[in-house]
Formats: sequence, structure tokens, C-alpha cells
Amino acid sequence: MVNQNPQPEFYTTRHSFTTADTNGSVNTVQIYTNQSFNEEVRIYGLMVTAVDVNGNELNYAGSADVRNFDISIQAGPNRIPSTAMDGGRIIRAEDRTLAFSSPVLVLHRQPLQVSLEWTGGSAPSANLTFVVTLISEMYIREE
Repeated sequence: MVNQNPQPEFYTTRHSFTTADTNGSVNTVQIYTNQSFNEEVRIYGLMVTAVDVNGNELNYAGSADVRNFDISIQAGPNRIPSTAMDGGRIIRAEDRTLAFSSPVLVLHRQPLQVSLEWTGGSAPSANLTFVVTLISEMYIREE
């Protein structure tokens, strides 16, 4: 339930890839927004970081593996955008953030999923985890 209108929300998912993963491996995480029937979630962008098995953040220049993944968001039956986003380009940005030109709208009871696909020609050289944070707000719809 929203305490203020709009209420800032951050949804974080973790996607692990191991040295056994091959090109085309997909890791999908379901997000539960816990919104009421009169509330909607508006996603304005996402932030991506990569961490190693020790929890140390990896940067773009230090590891070639952090360039080899695509991100897609599915809200309800729709994949937003219709093609996957290049995660390497997002993680290469100074703030590691991608702002959407228009918000992604998630209504009551619509499933929300974040998927990462490994696109490296071979398996990662070491186990790594990508952390994706959706930057959003929950809003009470005026009827």
C-alpha cells in the first residue's frame, strides 16, 4: 500500500552466471510488486552492476565478461522494449544507468520479470552475478 503518492520504489534482482553457462543461457527473475488494485508501478529506468563471487564490484575495463549480456523486461504479456537491451553498453556508462524515454507501466496482477541472457561466445571465465535495479514509483490511480 502506498504511503505517499507517488511513492519511490526500487526492485532489485540478482542474475548469476557460472563457468558452465553457454552462449544463450537465460536467467529470469520474477518480481512481486505487491500493489493494490488501484495502484500502478511506473518504471523509469534501470541500473546494472556486476559482482564477483567475493562480492567485489567488477568494472567494464577490468573484466571482458561484464560486456556479454542482454537485458529484457517483461511486464504482463509484453516484452519492453520488444528487443533486448545490450547490458554491456549500460554497464559501460559512467553511472551504469539507463533512463527510459517513457515509463514502463505495470498494472495490478501483471507479472513483472527481468531476464538476462549470456551473449558471450563462450562461458564466463569466472562465476559472476549481475545486479539489476529497476528505478520506479508506485502510484495510486485516480478513478
